[in-house]
Amino acid sequence: MTDLNAITNSANSAYAQQSAGTSGSDLNQSDFLRLMATQLRSQDPSQPMDPSSFFNQLTQFSMVSGLQGLQSSFNSLAASLTSQSSIKPGDLLGHKVKFASDKDVLGTSGMQGAVGVPANATSVTVEIKDASGHVVKTIAMDTAKPGTQDFTWDGKGEGRETLPPGVYTMSATATVAGVTAPTTTYAVADVASITLGANGQPPMIDVGALGQISLSQVLQVI
Repeated sequence: MTDLNAITNSANSAYAQQSAGTSGSDLNQSDFLRLMATQLRSQDPSQPMDPSSFFNQLTQFSMVSGLQGLQSSFNSLAASLTSQSSIKPGDLLGHKVKFASDKDVLGTSGMQGAVGVPANATSVTVEIKDASGHVVKTIAMDTAKPGTQDFTWDGKGEGRETLPPGVYTMSATATVAGVTAPTTTYAVADVASITLGANGQPPMIDVGALGQISLSQVLQVI
């Protein structure tokens, strides 16, 4: 008599073959029901099997089928979004890009950056530190609105001294309902060059002193 474990093993084996892309027969939900009916006809009437086991196995099989369908839908959606992406590597040359970073560059005309402001924030504070870790400037954004909010820094320290151009570290905190917590900072940098990815790798964008970022890290093109 075929037992429940044999049916389960058969289903698992067919699913493993399908996932690995190997040849072999696929066990679908109809096949499973036929196997279950065969087992019911073959069982010992004096020792009937617990029907709940069948339903549990059928539920598990349906969940696997559903996950396969969901994965297929996600793959189709990802392919569609990729093909319809409005950002192309060649479109970035000559522009600035905004991306999440804890570092930004102070140039001769100042620094551009942004902060992710959470909902109901009453204030946001940005701290800028030099290479030694000393806070050289604190920027208060008391009227910050929810979302990504830009800020600028003229390169002057707290004592209004002119600080040298270069890479600075930045961090931000937001106050919501009296509680202060870190929030995301964004750098704004010129696109120096673009390296097309090889062997399926994504294009890499050279943002000067801040190194390279992938196309997927770009939040906004300016």
